[in-house]
Amino acid sequence: MNHTFQDSAFGFQRRPGVALPLAGALILVLAAYCVLPAVYFVKAAPPANVQPRPVGVVTDTPAITITTAAATTSATPTTGAREAQVLWTFGAVSGTYTTCTVQAKTSYDGANFLSLGSPVTVTATTGAVNAWTIIEQLGTNSVTTSTASSTAALGFGQVTAFTFSCSSYGTAAPVNISVIYR
Repeated sequence: MNHTFQDSAFGFQRRPGVALPLAGALILVLAAYCVLPAVYFVKAAPPANVQPRPVGVVTDTPAITITTAAATTSATPTTGAREAQVLWTFGAVSGTYTTCTVQAKTSYDGANFLSLGSPVTVTATTGAVNAWTIIEQLGTNSVTTSTASSTAALGFGQVTAFTFSCSSYGTAAPVNISVIYR
């Protein structure tokens, strides 16, 4: 029993059985449109030998001139860093450098530097490669408060630099430095 109704004001005829199938078809088309594009964004896993780089990695090559018993690198912005992988490779060293260390220094205000970790003993001879890692300390509780210090920091500040020092030194120790901050 299909009745036709006429709206007297506008002259429209309504058929009750037509609206529901049209609404159902519209919903199916919209659902298919929303689901199908997701198939196009599926990506294959990278090969096993590919290591993705994490977001926030900063690679730096701070400058330094070593001609005396002590020298300091240029400072690098390290806000947000939690670790550093450091590589010092010496070129053609002139003279003898003995008992040499490198100390990481960080600053929270850009002016006052505090020691970060312990000094690292390095070999300053022609062709010597020295690599080490600096990792911030993690607390054992959800909140850990360190002892206040005017000389040592437990984490990376606004900028970080390295101080090189030796007990005896030659005339030149050219070095290439590479630091990866994460």
